[in-house]
Amino acid sequence: MLNLLRVRYLLTAIVSLIALTMLGAVYAGVVGTGDTLTEVIIIFRLAPTAALMLILLPYSAWRWMPSLQRVIFPYLGGEWAGELEFQSQSGTETRSVTLTVNHSLLSVVLILESAESTSRTLIVQVNRDSSINRDRLYYVFLNERKEGVAGAGQNYRGLAVLRVEMSEIG
Repeated sequence: MLNLLRVRYLLTAIVSLIALTMLGAVYAGVVGTGDTLTEVIIIFRLAPTAALMLILLPYSAWRWMPSLQRVIFPYLGGEWAGELEFQSQSGTETRSVTLTVNHSLLSVVLILESAESTSRTLIVQVNRDSSINRDRLYYVFLNERKEGVAGAGQNYRGLAVLRVEMSEIG
Protein backbone atom coordinates (compact mmCIF):
# COMPACT_ATOMS: atom_id res chain seq x y z
CA MET A 1 0.00 0.00 0.00
CA LEU A 2 3.01 2.27 0.11
CA ASN A 3 2.34 3.15 -3.52
CA LEU A 4 -0.91 4.84 -2.44
CA LEU A 5 0.57 6.97 0.31
CA ARG A 6 1.20 10.50 -0.78
CA VAL A 7 4.75 10.46 0.56
CA ARG A 8 5.41 14.08 -0.34
CA TYR A 9 2.45 15.30 1.73
CA LEU A 10 3.24 12.87 4.54
CA LEU A 11 6.85 14.09 4.78
CA THR A 12 5.71 17.72 4.66
CA ALA A 13 3.29 17.04 7.52
CA ILE A 14 5.99 15.29 9.57
CA VAL A 15 8.55 18.06 9.04
CA SER A 16 5.91 20.69 9.89
CA LEU A 17 4.96 18.80 13.05
CA ILE A 18 8.60 18.57 14.12
CA ALA A 19 9.13 22.29 13.44
CA LEU A 20 6.01 23.23 15.42
CA THR A 21 7.09 20.97 18.28
CA MET A 22 10.56 22.52 18.37
CA LEU A 23 9.06 26.02 18.23
CA GLY A 24 6.72 25.13 21.08
CA ALA A 25 9.61 23.69 23.12
CA VAL A 26 11.65 26.88 22.65
CA TYR A 27 8.63 29.04 23.49
CA ALA A 28 7.90 26.99 26.62
CA GLY A 29 11.52 27.31 27.73
CA VAL A 30 12.27 23.58 27.54
CA VAL A 31 15.12 24.11 25.06
CA GLY A 32 17.14 27.17 24.17
CA THR A 33 18.06 27.98 27.76
CA GLY A 34 21.82 27.81 27.18
CA ASP A 35 22.47 24.57 29.12
CA THR A 36 23.35 22.29 26.17
CA LEU A 37 23.87 19.08 28.17
CA THR A 38 20.47 19.35 29.87
CA GLU A 39 18.77 20.08 26.54
CA VAL A 40 20.42 17.06 24.88
CA ILE A 41 19.26 14.82 27.74
CA ILE A 42 15.70 16.17 27.44
CA ILE A 43 15.72 15.59 23.67
CA PHE A 44 16.98 12.00 24.10
CA ARG A 45 14.26 11.32 26.67
CA LEU A 46 11.49 12.70 24.45
CA ALA A 47 12.71 11.26 21.12
CA PRO A 48 11.35 7.69 21.60
CA THR A 49 7.90 9.02 22.53
CA ALA A 50 7.91 11.40 19.58
CA ALA A 51 8.97 8.60 17.21
CA LEU A 52 6.22 6.33 18.53
CA MET A 53 3.65 9.09 18.07
CA LEU A 54 4.82 9.64 14.47
CA ILE A 55 3.98 5.99 13.82
CA LEU A 56 0.75 5.64 15.80
CA LEU A 57 -0.96 8.93 14.94
CA PRO A 58 -1.01 8.50 11.13
CA TYR A 59 -2.17 4.87 11.44
CA SER A 60 -4.87 5.77 13.96
CA ALA A 61 -6.06 8.70 11.85
CA TRP A 62 -6.29 6.51 8.72
CA ARG A 63 -7.91 3.61 10.56
CA TRP A 64 -10.75 5.58 12.16
CA MET A 65 -11.31 8.54 9.82
CA PRO A 66 -13.35 7.65 6.70
CA SER A 67 -12.42 10.97 5.10
CA LEU A 68 -8.73 10.03 5.26
CA GLN A 69 -9.54 6.56 3.95
CA ARG A 70 -11.06 8.20 0.88
CA VAL A 71 -7.71 9.88 0.22
CA ILE A 72 -5.48 6.84 0.80
CA PHE A 73 -7.45 3.57 0.57
CA PRO A 74 -10.50 2.24 2.46
CA TYR A 75 -9.88 0.09 5.53
CA LEU A 76 -11.00 -3.46 4.73
CA GLY A 77 -9.99 -5.31 7.90
CA GLY A 78 -12.39 -7.68 9.60
CA GLU A 79 -14.52 -10.72 8.90
CA TRP A 80 -16.60 -10.80 5.74
CA ALA A 81 -19.19 -13.40 4.69
CA GLY A 82 -20.40 -14.05 1.17
CA GLU A 83 -20.74 -16.43 -1.71
CA LEU A 84 -18.14 -17.46 -4.24
CA GLU A 85 -19.44 -18.13 -7.73
CA PHE A 86 -17.37 -20.27 -10.10
CA GLN A 87 -17.62 -22.37 -13.24
CA SER A 88 -17.27 -26.15 -12.96
CA GLN A 89 -17.87 -29.06 -15.29
CA SER A 90 -21.50 -29.20 -14.15
CA GLY A 91 -22.07 -25.46 -14.71
CA THR A 92 -22.12 -22.45 -12.42
CA GLU A 93 -21.80 -23.26 -8.72
CA THR A 94 -21.72 -21.21 -5.54
CA ARG A 95 -20.08 -21.77 -2.15
CA SER A 96 -20.54 -19.95 1.13
CA VAL A 97 -17.25 -18.40 2.20
CA THR A 98 -15.77 -16.24 4.93
CA LEU A 99 -13.01 -13.78 4.20
CA THR A 100 -10.69 -12.60 6.96
CA VAL A 101 -8.83 -9.42 6.07
CA ASN A 102 -5.85 -8.20 8.09
CA HIS A 103 -5.17 -4.67 6.89
CA SER A 104 -2.61 -2.04 7.85
CA LEU A 105 -1.13 0.96 6.07
CA LEU A 106 1.64 -1.24 4.71
CA SER A 107 -0.03 -4.57 3.95
CA VAL A 108 -3.22 -6.45 3.21
CA VAL A 109 -3.58 -10.17 3.92
CA LEU A 110 -6.71 -12.07 2.85
CA ILE A 111 -7.66 -15.56 4.04
CA LEU A 112 -10.69 -17.12 2.33
CA GLU A 113 -12.31 -20.15 3.98
CA SER A 114 -14.91 -22.48 2.52
CA ALA A 115 -16.05 -25.97 3.50
CA GLU A 116 -13.65 -27.47 0.94
CA SER A 117 -10.59 -25.24 0.96
CA THR A 118 -8.54 -22.44 2.44
CA SER A 119 -7.01 -19.69 0.36
CA ARG A 120 -4.29 -17.31 1.52
CA THR A 121 -2.68 -14.29 -0.04
CA LEU A 122 0.72 -14.52 -1.68
CA ILE A 123 0.92 -11.03 -3.23
CA VAL A 124 -1.37 -7.99 -3.10
CA GLN A 125 -1.40 -4.86 -5.24
CA VAL A 126 -3.90 -2.09 -4.63
CA ASN A 127 -4.98 0.36 -7.30
CA ARG A 128 -6.74 3.64 -6.66
CA ASP A 129 -8.84 5.44 -9.25
CA SER A 130 -10.06 8.50 -7.38
CA SER A 131 -11.55 10.08 -10.51
CA ILE A 132 -14.41 7.56 -10.46
CA ASN A 133 -14.23 6.65 -6.73
CA ARG A 134 -13.44 3.03 -7.51
CA ASP A 135 -10.55 1.13 -5.99
CA ARG A 136 -9.30 -2.31 -6.91
CA LEU A 137 -7.31 -4.90 -5.04
CA TYR A 138 -5.44 -7.45 -7.15
CA TYR A 139 -4.16 -10.45 -5.31
CA VAL A 140 -2.44 -13.72 -6.06
CA PHE A 141 -3.48 -16.53 -3.75
CA LEU A 142 -2.66 -20.13 -2.92
CA ASN A 143 -5.72 -22.34 -2.52
CA GLU A 144 -5.32 -25.59 -0.56
CA ARG A 145 -7.96 -28.32 -0.45
CA LYS A 146 -8.92 -29.45 3.07
CA GLU A 147 -8.57 -33.00 4.33
CA GLY A 148 -11.68 -35.14 3.97
CA VAL A 149 -12.87 -33.63 0.66
CA ALA A 150 -12.26 -34.74 -2.93
CA GLY A 151 -8.77 -33.66 -3.99
CA ALA A 152 -7.57 -33.26 -0.40
CA GLY A 153 -4.04 -31.90 -0.20
CA GLN A 154 -4.08 -30.48 -3.71
CA ASN A 155 -3.35 -26.80 -4.18
CA TYR A 156 -3.23 -24.23 -6.93
CA ARG A 157 -2.44 -20.57 -7.38
CA GLY A 158 -4.95 -18.09 -8.67
CA LEU A 159 -5.50 -14.40 -9.29
CA ALA A 160 -8.49 -12.41 -8.06
CA VAL A 161 -9.63 -8.81 -8.43
CA LEU A 162 -11.67 -7.24 -5.65
CA ARG A 163 -13.50 -4.02 -6.47
CA VAL A 164 -13.89 -1.67 -3.51
CA GLU A 165 -16.38 1.21 -3.45
CA MET A 166 -16.73 3.64 -0.54
CA SER A 167 -20.32 4.32 0.44
CA GLU A 168 -21.61 7.31 2.32
CA ILE A 169 -22.13 6.55 5.99
CA GLY A 170 -25.00 8.53 7.31
